[in-house]
Amino acid sequence: MRAARVLDMLLVLQRRGRSTARELAETLEVSERTILRDVDALGEAGVPIFTTRGAGGGIELMDGFQTHLTGLTETEAMCLFLVGQPLVAHRLGLGAPTRTARNKLLNALAPALAEQADRLSTWFLHDPDPWTGNRVPHGELRRLARSVHQRRQVELTLAHAATVTVRPLGLVLKAGSWHLICSGDAGIDVLGIDELRATRVTNQRFTPPSGFDLTETWSAHTNAG
Repeated sequence: MRAARVLDMLLVLQRRGRSTARELAETLEVSERTILRDVDALGEAGVPIFTTRGAGGGIELMDGFQTHLTGLTETEAMCLFLVGQPLVAHRLGLGAPTRTARNKLLNALAPALAEQADRLSTWFLHDPDPWTGNRVPHGELRRLARSVHQRRQVELTLAHAATVTVRPLGLVLKAGSWHLICSGDAGIDVLGIDELRATRVTNQRFTPPSGFDLTETWSAHTNAG
């Protein structure tokens, strides 16, 4: 976790130049104290990073220093389509790899193009929660996402209903409400999970139905409604 965060910080500094500890802490979602500890660790490891105190000061890399660790890991590649959805990525427990993938992509672009790409986040934000606030506990949603990715059966406990075991195929976020697409003995089913109370990921793996397509399944469900 720390290695990924430190790489994130290097990529941010390489792209932005000098940044304050507060700016880095907000970007990386940690405390300023953590940022300063990471800066000390990088300096001890030989990375030419230094801080300047006072007005206009901050943290920066020595001119000419470049990181070349821009290749995406398997998890970061999986998060590519979440790069523009930081809040959704956070809800699914994929905030850190999504942020790293975003920084790597920006560093791979020419500076002018990177600035244009980064500008979108200054005027557009997708908030996935309804006005009444987040309904599905983040921990439960993240366990569900993990069960979908790992193809493991999961036990669900919904409000005012008995616990059921399902084979989760995908998650859909529709107008602030989360839905779970799952397969059962009777075929494909769609469960609204806004009233989700608890989950338990089992060790039982499963194989998705042949030809299953999440987009087509959801489209058929909404058209039938």
